[in-house]
Amino acid sequence: MKGVEIELERILNILTTIDMSSNKFVGKIPEIVGKITSLHVLNFSHNKLTGQIPSSFGDLAALESLDLSSNKLVGEIPMQLASLNFLAALNLSENQLVGQIPQGKQFNTFLNDSYEDNLGLCGFPLSKGCGPNEPPEPLFFMKKVIPPLDWIGSWY
Repeated sequence: MKGVEIELERILNILTTIDMSSNKFVGKIPEIVGKITSLHVLNFSHNKLTGQIPSSFGDLAALESLDLSSNKLVGEIPMQLASLNFLAALNLSENQLVGQIPQGKQFNTFLNDSYEDNLGLCGFPLSKGCGPNEPPEPLFFMKKVIPPLDWIGSWY
């Protein structure tokens, strides 16, 4: 029914694809999505989702494609995602993710464009390292305002 909020208590286990892209969704991705273990494709791209990527996504053992691009997701990429053996396509670009990109298994196969426009990310495959000698990328750029020099003459 329209305008009625319903809390989801159980979820189908036979779903293989969820495409919720370009729906103007706001808020956090529900942790319960990580319990749909039959998922092969998950796409929440081009929304206005906030919060962190649920660590429960690491339980999606059959997942082959994950697209969370063009949202406002923050925080680190959960290390649990590195355990997804069948993940062949990953797009986390255009978010506000930070920290080191997980390494191992499928994560070693993804290219820069999987992480594009997340200025706080570092590590392979990006050219920005995560070591202590690496300066952090500024997340915001400040413009220095210099007042005009015509006031100097009024002091003399």
